[in-house]
Amino acid sequence: MASVTEVFPRRPLRLASDPKRTRNRALLLALAALLALPSLYWGNQAWQSTSLRADLRARGVRAPETLGAKGDCTARRSRLSGSERPIGCWFTLSYRLRPEEGGAVREAQVHIEGRPSIFTPPAIYDPRDPGRVMLEPELERAMTWSELLGPLFLLLLPATALLVFFATSRRGLAKAAANPEPVIVPVEKAIRQPGKLYLHIRAPGAARPTVDVFATPALPLQVLPPEGASDDRQWVLALKSPGGRHYVLDSELARLDLTKEERRRVLMLSAARGS
Repeated sequence: MASVTEVFPRRPLRLASDPKRTRNRALLLALAALLALPSLYWGNQAWQSTSLRADLRARGVRAPETLGAKGDCTARRSRLSGSERPIGCWFTLSYRLRPEEGGAVREAQVHIEGRPSIFTPPAIYDPRDPGRVMLEPELERAMTWSELLGPLFLLLLPATALLVFFATSRRGLAKAAANPEPVIVPVEKAIRQPGKLYLHIRAPGAARPTVDVFATPALPLQVLPPEGASDDRQWVLALKSPGGRHYVLDSELARLDLTKEERRRVLMLSAARGS
């Protein structure tokens, strides 16, 4: 009887389409994009503030008259002591331009970090674009750690989602299927967990084992051991990738786009279905 590796098709193969998997991966990408929005918004706000601060330090002028500011302030209350720590304020600022810029009264949204002062601080604006304005204390302060590192910390969430996306890709299997090299490999151990089977295999000559994960009800394709090999171990069929990694095939060969006859010939020679 021919070996299962002998009847396995050697033509370039593609992976079988899986609409459910495609939909789930699209949703994972959408989730990563949504998780990135707060970081992008916060980072853009910090960048605009830094850019405005640099421009006003270089060429900003003091408004002849700062008429007043109205707005809201936020603070963080400690649950233990009941004390409040000021976070910042957003104001609608009214200020008068110099005669060189027309002397009109302008209004603009401005921010001030921490606790506001009793009196409205002087306004510093850009003579080239008088709508770009900051209060003097905000102009003089340095960037806070939250402005510098906050957007980066928020990026950890979308980065985790992208890590899962790439970790669950099938590019390695696709490369192995494009130039099929079937190999019978022994199973070192199988770990069952709810809904999943973790299969540890070690290909001949490999320094370390590799792990394949099968989601229930999928199982690895068990085959007869190669000639002369011990039959007291379980053996499975895998495809060797160009990089040397081995990818265990499932018991129905459902991951590969095979013809009915190709699938029937391979499965007919398998030793068992299930583990």
